[in-house]
Amino acid sequence: MSEQLYIYCNQLSSISLRKPINHTAIRKSNLFLTLLLLLPLTLSAQPKQEATPDPGVWGGELVYENQSTEFYLGFTLDENGDLTATTYMPVIPFPKRNIGTVNKTDTYFSAGTVQFSFDSDTQKITGTFPGSSRGLSFELYPVDDFPAANEPISSRSTATPAWTFETDGPVWGGASADHENVYIGSTDGNLYSLSQHDGSLIWKFEADGAIFSRPLLHQGSVYTLSDGGKLYKLDSKTGRPIWTFDTGGQVWQRKLPIDENPGWDTAVSGVAISDNVVYAGSGDGHLFAIDANSGTETWRFKTEGPVHSIPVVADGMVIFGSYDHHVYALNAATGELNWKFDTGQMIVSSPVYIDGKVIIGSRSADLYAINASTGKEEWRYFHWGSWVESSGTTFDGKLYIGSSDDQLLKSFDPENGNLLWSANLGGSPWSTPAVTQNSVFTGAFGNANYGIDHRGGFFAVDRLTGEVQWSYLWDKEPDTSIYGVVSSPVAANEMVFFGGLDGVVYGFHAEQ
Repeated sequence: MSEQLYIYCNQLSSISLRKPINHTAIRKSNLFLTLLLLLPLTLSAQPKQEATPDPGVWGGELVYENQSTEFYLGFTLDENGDLTATTYMPVIPFPKRNIGTVNKTDTYFSAGTVQFSFDSDTQKITGTFPGSSRGLSFELYPVDDFPAANEPISSRSTATPAWTFETDGPVWGGASADHENVYIGSTDGNLYSLSQHDGSLIWKFEADGAIFSRPLLHQGSVYTLSDGGKLYKLDSKTGRPIWTFDTGGQVWQRKLPIDENPGWDTAVSGVAISDNVVYAGSGDGHLFAIDANSGTETWRFKTEGPVHSIPVVADGMVIFGSYDHHVYALNAATGELNWKFDTGQMIVSSPVYIDGKVIIGSRSADLYAINASTGKEEWRYFHWGSWVESSGTTFDGKLYIGSSDDQLLKSFDPENGNLLWSANLGGSPWSTPAVTQNSVFTGAFGNANYGIDHRGGFFAVDRLTGEVQWSYLWDKEPDTSIYGVVSSPVAANEMVFFGGLDGVVYGFHAEQ
């Protein structure tokens, strides 16, 4: 959730265009880079140009508020002797991009529609992005070369599963657990209850559509949503249905990266329960409040886009995100709007509540902390173009969350948004992490047909340092381009459980 002048056009203008319009994910990434060239770059200072930058590489920092990242602009002579420009920003690991021939005017240089100034006395290139609300700026100086690209992560697994269980479809949804069993859905339309000890089947329940939802366990019942739009309450011991509620979500049609008309609809809402009321989002744009005993509707609230964020209940409010770009806080008893917050792009991330703050990610490439009482922003962390698809987990006063194209699992201080550490996983960490005293567990989504090296795997990371403790990696299969783990894991009884896009449910010992 995204993590070089490879800043996507949407992040520079705070308007995301990442929704794919072509038929492959690689075309999607190329679209971002093409759109970048259409963005005018005007400099904060435009002195009279007396010289042209020498061929070579110029590097420095791209700055946004209190954040910065490496940024490079390279010049070479083409076969006609013309100076051409190339850009690179390592935090989003796309290849270097040639942006065209450098042309000189009285006050600036341009390469295509990109403009920059050059001070020959100080050997400095200085620029800003005035069309962006973010106020990005940079200063560049001569350097020896572009930095070396990160080496792909090793494909060698350092851990082996204690057990596996095969379903009949890819597993995108998260896992939940009680003291004996693990519960997880599959795109084969079944919700499974498996023994934590050996992965043996306890029961399975057939829903009316694929299950991407993470089940919720509450007082002997398990709740799950299907792509058929049904919310099910089941007996957790037997899988017997207690009631079914129609959310109308079947009107929304999911698009995955491998579909003929591809999309990035990899999530769905789930359930929160408070004071005997079940709260769940729907693909039809509603947030529903449902009586937990009878399964009858208490109230509903309509947004302008699918609600695939799992709500959180805190301070008498139910809080969630929508594809319509907004975070909503409703009165939990009545469904009346307390406040809404515009992130500028679609929200897949689910909120986490800590110390009076709501923390949630957006496809604007921002992680936001919002004051739960006022709905005002307290802090924001920009991921330099990488969507924030993951949802956060808090443990011992720290926040743990992934993103997307930057391929980083991060730990933050939720009080002020300071980054504590980041861990490169080599793929998109879309999972909601599971956290224990020693480890952070998360999956990585791999896409073989993408503009960057993109591996799929599962990782245990040291909670305090971000060092990888162990990993389980997938090789690309001949008949599929996507692989690895999107499923959010659950840790219980010194084990960790999750599902893979290979259709397998895995149980690992937490300590390897």
